[in-house]
Amino acid sequence: MGLHILAILTLLLGTPVISGFAAGPTTEIALLGGTILSIDQDTLTLTIRMPSGESQTLPVINRRLLQGLSIGDHVSVELDEAHRLIKITKLPVDPAN
Repeated sequence: MGLHILAILTLLLGTPVISGFAAGPTTEIALLGGTILSIDQDTLTLTIRMPSGESQTLPVINRRLLQGLSIGDHVSVELDEAHRLIKITKLPVDPAN
């Protein structure tokens, strides 16, 4: 019985734990919104004017994400941890309002 408890403790204490769960890769996603200023199909980038007034050019992970978008469209975007666009959603109104 003592060996079983020792084996279980060895397994438990040898596994990294964060907040009660085994440690694993984390994925951070940023959500932004703005108005499309330019679309570059060749370099797969989208330039967006943020509600703060600043503009930001972001790389897009897949050409299909740019389909159906036009300059002046109001969008919300999701970025991965490398600050690449992974999702683009058209909005009916300007996100600044």
